[in-house]
Amino acid sequence: MIPTMPKQSLKWVFDTVVISNFIFSDALHLLQQRYKNKALITSEVYGELVTGMEKYPKLKEIDALFIDDSFELVTLSREEIKHCQQLLSTLGLGEASAITYAKPRQYIVVSDDRAARYHCTNIAIPVTGTIGILKACVQDQQVTLEDADIILEKMIAEGFYSPVKSITHIM
Repeated sequence: MIPTMPKQSLKWVFDTVVISNFIFSDALHLLQQRYKNKALITSEVYGELVTGMEKYPKLKEIDALFIDDSFELVTLSREEIKHCQQLLSTLGLGEASAITYAKPRQYIVVSDDRAARYHCTNIAIPVTGTIGILKACVQDQQVTLEDADIILEKMIAEGFYSPVKSITHIM
């Protein structure tokens, strides 16, 4: 079962895959509207996105999140970098940096990576992902259920491995 996201006005630390899913499905506007002034991307996640831009030029749309200040680009402290490096044995750099940044600040991690989500659960960090965001967007009437399913279909067509084939199944 996909957990619903907390209602409190917290900060959300995104990893690469979730942002990519919304970019590739032409739904980046949902993140801009929903998380304006509440979303963060670590410089490591941004670096992963930039690295992918040559192969996937559509990823350049990421910069729209910074132009209107929807998302904030953050950097890890020296101490956090050391902690992040320790996580690299089991997690990718983007996920490790998001978790490292979120934990001491009690922020929410946004990741679809199974290992990252498991790690968050084990150390009591709230976590959500693409499906949780789409569900919340429907619940808050930011998007219709039909449109959420269309977006999910586009994500799956672009390579997203979704645990559900329709948002309808989790409503």
